[in-house]
Amino acid sequence: MEMLGEARLAAPREQVWLALNDPRVLQASIPGCESLQGSGDDAFHASVVSSIGPVKARFAGKLILSKVQAPRSYTLRAEGSGGAAGFAKADIEVSLEALEPSLTLLRYKVQATVGGKLAQLGSRMVDAAARKSAEDFFARFGAEVAALAAAGPQPAPAPLDLQALAGPAVAAIAQAGGQERGQERGQAAPPPAAGARAAAGLLAASAEEVAGVLASECIQVWIADHIALVTLNRPRSRNAMTLAMWRSMPAIMAALERNPEVRAVLLCGAGGDFCAGADISEFAQVRDDPAQARAYELAVDACCDAIAGLAKPTLAVLRGYCLGGGAHLAMSCDLRFAAADAVFGIPAARLSIIYGVHGTRRLLALVGLAQAKKILFGARRFDAEEALRIGFVDQVAGAGARQRGRWWSRWRGRAAPGADAMAQARDFARTLADNAPLSIAGAKALLNGMAMGLGALDAGRAEALIAAASASEDYREGRAAFAQKRAARFQGR
Repeated sequence: MEMLGEARLAAPREQVWLALNDPRVLQASIPGCESLQGSGDDAFHASVVSSIGPVKARFAGKLILSKVQAPRSYTLRAEGSGGAAGFAKADIEVSLEALEPSLTLLRYKVQATVGGKLAQLGSRMVDAAARKSAEDFFARFGAEVAALAAAGPQPAPAPLDLQALAGPAVAAIAQAGGQERGQERGQAAPPPAAGARAAAGLLAASAEEVAGVLASECIQVWIADHIALVTLNRPRSRNAMTLAMWRSMPAIMAALERNPEVRAVLLCGAGGDFCAGADISEFAQVRDDPAQARAYELAVDACCDAIAGLAKPTLAVLRGYCLGGGAHLAMSCDLRFAAADAVFGIPAARLSIIYGVHGTRRLLALVGLAQAKKILFGARRFDAEEALRIGFVDQVAGAGARQRGRWWSRWRGRAAPGADAMAQARDFARTLADNAPLSIAGAKALLNGMAMGLGALDAGRAEALIAAASASEDYREGRAAFAQKRAARFQGR
């Protein structure tokens, strides 16, 4: 018998891992478990009363842990004998994926065999009993983990280097944004000093402003397994972006660019939504006249250009509303993973606003001219299925998994396998994190430059990136790993 499953647990991965290794929690979670005691390192002795159809017996056995990679995975071998009732053996592969600071995805795979009277009951009855036992276990285990999470401290997002966030990188982004906007409108580019002065106070966030956005947790940053999770955290306003958030994002991206522990970046929203766009409630203060409107537009472009220009791959996780400026944020990422409930739209035509050049160009590159016109002219909303069909998103979670996952929906806090956009995005990001950073950075620069057009691709820089990758230590490591038939260990240099 083989069983696959997964469950979402509202607790940090470290707490779930501790619970999986806690005899008290395991005993409370295993249906019919009378006792569970440790017997040396990574082993437990257990006594369990179980009923399968007409057969009821007390099983005495042993649980042995192997292939332990704390706090990510282990293999659990269970062996139990029920005397005349027969015996049962199972190898259970358990893995924990840290989806968010306080959300863990537990996956498991079971290979089991039974003998004696149990084997005579037939595979259908044994399979049904095993699935029921799994449901009961995870319902109890989830309650135990929730209690531990409520009682224990929650992990803080990984701190960023605030000193690195300030100054030159942000000012350079601001200046380049101002110069490029002038060129796109057919204007002569201002002298560097004038461009810097024009950007000052309009685009470039100060270290204090960035620190304020992070301290208020309007934007949260958390790093685990070489993946940075950047969360827009204003769920009561559907994660609408304030001017301070637009202006702070380039500095956050610059810090992640310099962090060698980060190989990929996920952008998501707290609660049930990605981002409903700009915070219109503050427009009277920050976007009240043509000069402020232009400065605001430049700040949005600088934010989205910083995401698009990050050398590391970026993935947007889209749930609920993804509207207006939120759509621009999503389109600035390299890939978009949508939940089935995601709703998209660009309502600029309902506000007498012309969507910016950068956002319009990205929309055109994704969906083509006819669809871009329908989206911008109509200002209507469209669902995840349509977004996938026209190319606005790359994947919709749960496609093809709904039928086979029906029984999962009965579990509180659980989703059908493959129905979690965050889990799918992290799976793909983990694959990217194992690949050569220089190759990804070079491919991203070339592809983005070619797609954006209007001279966005710097041929000299492209050739320099290609040459640097060919001369890198990672190139030599990749060749050696291929020859030795092993996984490469890339360092990004």
